[in-house]
Amino acid sequence: MITKEYKTEKTCLFYASEYHLEMILLPYIRNKMNKKKIIIFTETNLEKTLDILLTRINLKEEEKEKIKNINWKNEDKVKFEELENTKEACAIIKGSLKYIEQINKKIKNCRNIEVIDCFYIEEKDIDIVDIKGKYRNVLNTQKIN
Repeated sequence: MITKEYKTEKTCLFYASEYHLEMILLPYIRNKMNKKKIIIFTETNLEKTLDILLTRINLKEEEKEKIKNINWKNEDKVKFEELENTKEACAIIKGSLKYIEQINKKIKNCRNIEVIDCFYIEEKDIDIVDIKGKYRNVLNTQKIN
């Protein structure tokens, strides 16, 4: 019997504002969106800040549309359904520490998934050194080519 190996890769990201979060995520999303399904779990709707950001950066209109077509709303039920119907995905989780932990518990049995937990540095429950020690990778700002 042949069994397929599944893996989960976890990364963290620290951000100072929603614009900062989106600027860090854009190069990453741009590189992954043609290879994997991008699913963004968020406590707050990010469409407005994303729209503003996309008007201010130098990307092809076609790429901007692809990025806009990712669901940036706080619609967890829809996103769990998407995740169930996807073979390989990247789940980006943005919210309070409690929200991030809840979503991670719900997706812990998903296979072939990259998880990026996004922590707001000003939240009182966030200990950057402690959190950073629990992750193999930290996503930082990259140049958009």
